[in-house]
Amino acid sequence: MVNLTSMQHEQLKAYDNCFIEYPEITEIYSIFDQLRFNQSLGGEPESFLLTGETGSGKTALINNYLKRFEASSRSSWSTQTVLSTRIPSRVNEQSTLNKFLVDLNSKSGGRSTRRRNEIALGESVVRHLKRKSVELIIVNEIQELVEFSNADERQTIANTFKYISEESGVSFVLVGMPYADVIANESQWNSRLSWRREINYFTLFKDDRGPKDTGPKYRIDAVQKKHFAMFVAGLASRMGYENKPLLTNNEILYPLFSMCRGECRRLKHFLKDAMLMSFKEDKNTIDKEVLSSTFALKFPSLDNPFECPLDKLELDQIDIGSAYNTRAITAEDKILAPRFTDAIPLSILLSKSGLKV
Repeated sequence: MVNLTSMQHEQLKAYDNCFIEYPEITEIYSIFDQLRFNQSLGGEPESFLLTGETGSGKTALINNYLKRFEASSRSSWSTQTVLSTRIPSRVNEQSTLNKFLVDLNSKSGGRSTRRRNEIALGESVVRHLKRKSVELIIVNEIQELVEFSNADERQTIANTFKYISEESGVSFVLVGMPYADVIANESQWNSRLSWRREINYFTLFKDDRGPKDTGPKYRIDAVQKKHFAMFVAGLASRMGYENKPLLTNNEILYPLFSMCRGECRRLKHFLKDAMLMSFKEDKNTIDKEVLSSTFALKFPSLDNPFECPLDKLELDQIDIGSAYNTRAITAEDKILAPRFTDAIPLSILLSKSGLKV
């Protein structure tokens, strides 16, 4: 058990619950708002497919958006501007509708034959959406439709979503892993997903090949580096130290990227552990020594990037996102993990010629 003062506990809690909204997130929120506004016009509802790798911040994005409406959805009788739900562990029409009703803080109707029950459940969902004045439905973990159902089952749920959306006048936001875009290739979904966006991992270098280059040539991307640095600075400013941590100089920023490989969640969790380390070491900020101690504690078998000279530091980043192999025979081969670049020395990435592959 970690012994913290009440002030340190609140400091850590505030950081753990913070959210950094950068331009891509702001754009996504503006689409949410537009879909809600369209609902007030009474026209045909549109749908939005939002994808991103695990740890890219999809769920945090949703939870932060929901905070805007917390005060209006506390009881079963209050309005609920946004319904946030997810694909249930057992993927079928009935369990999906029951999950909607649970997240609407409502009870499902009585039992009857399966088909009549599904029809009654669908009607009940529409009724509760209208009663609670829901303006947007966000369905998380939509990739589980791809993983745990066949085309016919997906079509059945697509029909259910279509019925709910049209009868209630509410748009759907489908959120999931990058391979969730498989559903967008099916005719039943394609025409309805008129909005699509992807949340990416942070990157630091780019393929800067010229017209005469036959292969990739990697160099540091100043724009993406600034984007990552601003995110790190935003986290540092929410840590609550009187002496604000300076984490954006090259001696810390590059090792931080090496540690997280651009993954938002991994970065945020590591810095939370660094805060705990600073409390244990009785320090009033986070510096390179604290980060080095934190890395050594969390990853004792790995080379410590905070102990590595910059001219010897190597970086890798996501190259190809996760995918779904529709031709795979076994379940284990269906989901293809994201691929990362080879580890590239920072000294080469910073050189004028870059790295030629």
